[in-house]
Amino acid sequence: MNEKDIYKGIPLDKIPWKRETPPDILINTIKSLVSSPSHLLDLGCGLGHYAAYFAQNGYKVSGIDISQIAVSHANQLFGIKNLKGDFYELDLCKTTNITLPPIELAYEFEVLHHIYPEYRKMYVQNVRKLLSEGGYYLSICFSKKDQNFGGEGKYRKTPIGTELYFSSVEEIQDLMSQYFRILEIKEVELEGKTIPHQAIFCLMQKSKF
Repeated sequence: MNEKDIYKGIPLDKIPWKRETPPDILINTIKSLVSSPSHLLDLGCGLGHYAAYFAQNGYKVSGIDISQIAVSHANQLFGIKNLKGDFYELDLCKTTNITLPPIELAYEFEVLHHIYPEYRKMYVQNVRKLLSEGGYYLSICFSKKDQNFGGEGKYRKTPIGTELYFSSVEEIQDLMSQYFRILEIKEVELEGKTIPHQAIFCLMQKSKF
């Protein structure tokens, strides 16, 4: 896990994952599962653009990010757009007692690969606690099968100085099945800013085992 605030010292237009509109795979999946005004939780909300999109489409939204800078920008964005949303600076890889209004769906897009395996159980446990019974959890992270990202192996350096962990489908399935009922898990191709990336799509539901 990258402990430093990765938004420090990087111009916002140079952040690789900064996009104004969510990708179709995220929009279509969420809209097929829950309708507005369901409450969505954006995990690793970043600058708040995806949350803003869903807020503009009638959803209630909350966001969590480890970066104070990101949370500040998300709040500013919602102020400029006159949208309602709650954002929290929080590390879900550590024990937390935060409570939120009922969450019907939590999603993360290109976030889990920032979290190393030794931190993931705590992270996923915290996500489960935040979800309502029967709520959905959607995770989309880089796959170890990706050939277009620099380097080899599961740990790979990025141009902005971070190190990501590239998972296998089996790893994600073994982790998530301890806490959620897996509805669908598959390899997908994501559109990148310059080249596509191979990723793992995992859709889950919180239910009693």
